[in-house]
Amino acid sequence: MLVDATYQPVDKLTKEASHDRDAIIASDYPLLLDDLASLMPNRSIPLVLIKANVCRILGPLLSKDGFSVLNGGRAIYFPSHGRQTEFKQQFSTVLSGLPK
Repeated sequence: MLVDATYQPVDKLTKEASHDRDAIIASDYPLLLDDLASLMPNRSIPLVLIKANVCRILGPLLSKDGFSVLNGGRAIYFPSHGRQTEFKQQFSTVLSGLPK
């Protein structure tokens, strides 16, 4: 299941506005927590975060709040603009930590 980190459009912000993008994602964290609580009240489903800034910003917060974040501090790049191969490798690496 895919859950957005924020419902405010941040993808059209310029590269120079990356600080604003990060601030929006961080400020909407309580809304993300509400969404995740409604989807999995016991926080037992492992999460995989995708997009470097989402990993950096939300990984520590979600871990602190009792979620199992499989990334373990590793970024997974968003699979666009030629990064599909990197995404596949990074995603596979993170999933390899799942119990079989």
